[in-house]
Amino acid sequence: MVSNTGAISFILYGIFIVIAILGLFIAIYSIKKGNIPAERLDKIIDLSKYTIVSVALATIALIVTNLFKEREQELKELEYFDRYADDVKKEDLTLRDRLSKYFSIVAPSGNLKKSWKEYYDTTEKEIKRNDEKKAAVNKFDSSSTTLTTEELDKKIKLQQEIQQSESPLVSYNVKPTVYIQISDKSQMHAAKILQANLLSQNYVAPGVENVGAFAQMPPQFEVRYYKEEDMPDAVRLISIIKNQGIDSIGKVNETPQKIVSGKPGYLEIWFPKVH
Repeated sequence: MVSNTGAISFILYGIFIVIAILGLFIAIYSIKKGNIPAERLDKIIDLSKYTIVSVALATIALIVTNLFKEREQELKELEYFDRYADDVKKEDLTLRDRLSKYFSIVAPSGNLKKSWKEYYDTTEKEIKRNDEKKAAVNKFDSSSTTLTTEELDKKIKLQQEIQQSESPLVSYNVKPTVYIQISDKSQMHAAKILQANLLSQNYVAPGVENVGAFAQMPPQFEVRYYKEEDMPDAVRLISIIKNQGIDSIGKVNETPQKIVSGKPGYLEIWFPKVH
């Protein structure tokens, strides 16, 4: 079914004009053959002109009317889209998938319905890819041997891709972001295990930075935070470090350290200085 009524109007206009012109040529042909007297030619030409002009005016009026209707429909669709698009962007991937499926069914016919259907197809593919990545992460977790640094890197990359994919497109409730600082490359493997652990517990953990050469490292594991509202997460991070079983690297300072300047939602884990 063709939804663009303006295009249909143009097609009909062309068809009617072709019919009128064909009628004129048939009349002229008949005159030449002697079927129509030559003195009636002017009347036939006038009739043809009248037919063409009448059809043209009527069709143009129809085109203009249909174009206004299409524009009105487009504005209604945009209003409908804007009403729900922001809500969809605030949800995680699973809810975005469900909402887009719902809107692809109930949206008005036309481009809007098609757009929701295309977005639903996109979220379905994204969920399928994430399921494959989660299976790969679970395979790493179920390994009976200790993961190598290379395997940890692959696991962390998969976790970060899943986390980014499943996060809301626009979110006002930002997940806590944790930066890991180590003092020596010998701590890198343990730090990556910690990073993977944080990702699995829904923290954002961008990476591990070796700052031992230019920063004053603490004597113990230390969790730092900037805003009072991040204190509960700082306490939880201390618990995560203690439960990871990396006591061989150093003890854990069980008191979170508040830093004067910084953004809300950002925390740091500092590894102890290597003696």
